[in-house]
Amino acid sequence: MHKRRHKITVTPTSVKIDDKEIQIGELRPVDLLLAALAYGIGIRYIDKTGQPYEMECEVEGYEIRCVAPCTGEEDKCLVYQTTTKGRLRVICRNHDHTLTDHNRQ
Repeated sequence: MHKRRHKITVTPTSVKIDDKEIQIGELRPVDLLLAALAYGIGIRYIDKTGQPYEMECEVEGYEIRCVAPCTGEEDKCLVYQTTTKGRLRVICRNHDHTLTDHNRQ
């Protein structure tokens, strides 16, 4: 897999990823997370089966559990990998420009 860089800018009404802008409207951050996960896995499901994709998720505290049909292609989905295999890292840039990696134990 190749390395890509993206610049994400957030305002109260939109998220801009490079030159693509998403209007937030009434969406919450968890809605966008679930949409990304369902679309990432779902598009592979649709390509393989030709059928619409539906996922059911339950959010409880800081845990999300989803039940969905699988085809074995899920590991090819970047969003699936980062959200289910612990491969997402956020490194915080402090006001003094030092970096803090809260993922390191």
